[in-house]
Amino acid sequence: MIYTLGESLLDVIVENPNKVISRAGGAMLNVAVSLARAKANVSLISELGDDQTSSFIIDFLKANRVNTHYIKKYYHNNTSLALAFLDANKKPSYTFYKSYPKNRNLLCPANFGEGDILLFGSLYALDISIRNQLKEVLIAAKKGGAFICYDPNIRHGHHLESEAMKIALHENIALADLIKGSDEDFENIFGKQSCDDYLLEVRKLNPTAPIIITRGAAGVLTFISDFRIEMPAIPVEPVSTIGAGDAFNAGIAFAMQQGNFHRNKEKGFSKDQIEVLLKSGLSFSAEVCTSSDNYIDPA
Repeated sequence: MIYTLGESLLDVIVENPNKVISRAGGAMLNVAVSLARAKANVSLISELGDDQTSSFIIDFLKANRVNTHYIKKYYHNNTSLALAFLDANKKPSYTFYKSYPKNRNLLCPANFGEGDILLFGSLYALDISIRNQLKEVLIAAKKGGAFICYDPNIRHGHHLESEAMKIALHENIALADLIKGSDEDFENIFGKQSCDDYLLEVRKLNPTAPIIITRGAAGVLTFISDFRIEMPAIPVEPVSTIGAGDAFNAGIAFAMQQGNFHRNKEKGFSKDQIEVLLKSGLSFSAEVCTSSDNYIDPA
């Protein structure tokens, strides 16, 4: 089973005042839907309200064969909302309207196994109000032998305003078996540096995990063991870049599961395996950029 852990909300995407669309959204929801559409078995661990918006999202997930058993619904509570405004390059800027009760309760699978994969990330993974519960899920996955993928997803305008959030970020990096982020993410975390400098910063926290850095149209750069791999992006005319990074995550998780590459973490990945993961991630990402959806087309 592949598990994705993260926020679920409604994306309202605004290209101009006359072109506004809505989609079920949230980084790990997007990952889950792309994986399910690729015929992978996937469960989403998340939270929703009990309003019409949450019903729309749950129905959408079920229609796409995403397991919703681990989505906690809060009664008499609204579902969160994200306004995404697209610029001339189809890149979004966001305004979020969060709606959570004071007391929250993440649902954790009873057992993780060595064949499982868990993906998590974004500011949701640094949310202090659920940090202890989220960390319990991560530790349970680690103890069960699941392979953990972390995408910090710290965009421009996101602020690590507290020491507790910085500690949570460092803990997430340390727990991960694979770390994937964009060059923008790492710049917002460590300041403007080269990709080699980002590698050194991450290695202080996690000495062994493969590190994948996506660079938009410049392609992707991966550091693993004693070698690095660069791969160009697939050129497309973008309709929207919302969900592109999430689709990349789905692509690498899909290829990892299909090839059973993750079952022997101690052995690590070969260069050929990493290339398979990157090609899959780039393919998923390119497909998402050519539509207004946040996920790949159904198979």
